[in-house]
Amino acid sequence: MRRAEAVRLAGMTGEDLDRSAYLLLRYLEAKGPVGIKSLADELQLDISTASRQIAALEAKGYVERAADPRDARVSLLRVADAVPAMLAEARANRKRFYAKLLEEWPEEESRKLGELLGRFNRTVEQRRKR
Repeated sequence: MRRAEAVRLAGMTGEDLDRSAYLLLRYLEAKGPVGIKSLADELQLDISTASRQIAALEAKGYVERAADPRDARVSLLRVADAVPAMLAEARANRKRFYAKLLEEWPEEESRKLGELLGRFNRTVEQRRKR
């Protein structure tokens, strides 16, 4: 997957997102607003790594902070208003990229790859929760 991502990034144009930004923003879109610790725990990131990545997304205007109404010392993170549309475009770009990458594969093999990757991800998630 790293090699495929490297090829995808090499061909990126415009405002596409790298993998880490995409994953963080997708999580915040689905689960936000959340604190940095919850985000780091859920994505299995070191808190300093998550903080650094969130700071970069804040600098681009993709992430906003607000005080937690239950504890003003805690900041809650949420995506900026323009991010859902940007994520939808990024998803479409990624789908097109992988469809093009696999266009010479027989349909059955492409389908099987998707099934196996899904199974692999479910197994990893089950193991993580133990």
